[in-house]
Amino acid sequence: MEEKRCDLHIHSIFSDSDTDIEGIFKAAKAKGLTCLAITDHDTVRGIETAKIYSKIYNIELVEAIELSAQEQAVEFHILGYFIDSEDKKLTEDLIEVEKLRRERFLIMVEKLNSLGIKIEKEEILSKVKGAIPTRLHLGMYLVEKKIVGFLWEAFKKYLSPGKPAYAAHFKYSVKEAIHLIKDCQGLAFLAHPQPFCTQPRIEEFISYGLDGLEVVYPRFSRAKISLYEGVADKAGLLKSGGSDAHGSYKEFTEIGGVTIPYLWVEEMKRYRERHIDKLKGKSQNAKVQVKNQKL
Repeated sequence: MEEKRCDLHIHSIFSDSDTDIEGIFKAAKAKGLTCLAITDHDTVRGIETAKIYSKIYNIELVEAIELSAQEQAVEFHILGYFIDSEDKKLTEDLIEVEKLRRERFLIMVEKLNSLGIKIEKEEILSKVKGAIPTRLHLGMYLVEKKIVGFLWEAFKKYLSPGKPAYAAHFKYSVKEAIHLIKDCQGLAFLAHPQPFCTQPRIEEFISYGLDGLEVVYPRFSRAKISLYEGVADKAGLLKSGGSDAHGSYKEFTEIGGVTIPYLWVEEMKRYRERHIDKLKGKSQNAKVQVKNQKL
């Protein structure tokens, strides 16, 4: 029997991809995927529509998000799987996150202008439209205007940490991002861990409640995948992975181009059930204690 395959890292038009929700499911069906996760940056806007297409195309949907966070001036991305996308605190928080995202975006626009690279704010914002603005949108704009020849060049010269147009300006620390995911009943994974995936750092994140590592990722060599699988196994963490597809914006990856076995998804589900049961148990105990105190 052919092994079921999954892609748990896909972006849509609601963040920094030009692929709409139906297009994601069409591509996943063509690749024979069993399960997928749409992990848009700091938004869950696409999930409601994704639930509909999940049924139409008979592909399991994992409700998910990719949160941006900062730890000691280093940017990290935290994937949240099996979240409750309708959680009130999450939706309220994401309104503030979008505001900060737009502020950060305009800060980077100003930095580029200060470097002599002319960018019209209204023009670039019109290209972002209603999506969550990201560095990728800026990078694509620089390619379009022939300021750089390739997307990677935009990041290498201007938009990566330490480069002249980069800005952090995030709402969450890693600890806060992990806790928000936990609060909406999700599992927290460190996305594309290189190059800051040191053992002390992982242990610190585990102390915050980290559940897993993204160990399979585009352009990860077999040796690197084995390395991160070993790190996850040693630390008792779950494993995940995916294509990090951004439609035509990133040509080196595509939906279903990088997959993981469905067995890993099943392990996540079992772990989450134990986690939720444990939380429910604590909640019930707290209620009993309050009731006894009143008596």
